Amino acid sequence: MKYTSDEALKEIMLRSERISRRKDQRTCRVLSAAAAGLFALLIFMIAILPGRGASSSFGSVYGSFLLRQESGGYILVAVIAFLVGAAVALLCLRRKKQINDKKDKQ
Repeated sequence: MKYTSDEALKEIMLRSERISRRKDQRTCRVLSAAAAGLFALLIFMIAILPGRGASSSFGSVYGSFLLRQESGGYILVAVIAFLVGAAVALLCLRRKKQINDKKDKQ
């Protein structure tokens, strides 16, 4: 026999750990790519939605510029960005809990 029971168990645990690490890295890459894509989409929406009249005609950086008619796009983008950010945060927390539960079982 090539391996003893203890050596075989150690090898199995090592391979299992490698597979888990690869899966976690893949999940991290997917979430990073999704975050980068959403950031690009957010920038695109900020540039496109407000319209042509929302450039530098405000003359103010205070909250009163939200009272203009062209500001609806900014408000919509902000609400969508908040909702997407909250969803991504919840997904990350759920994934972290799954990882911790796996570690507790071992």
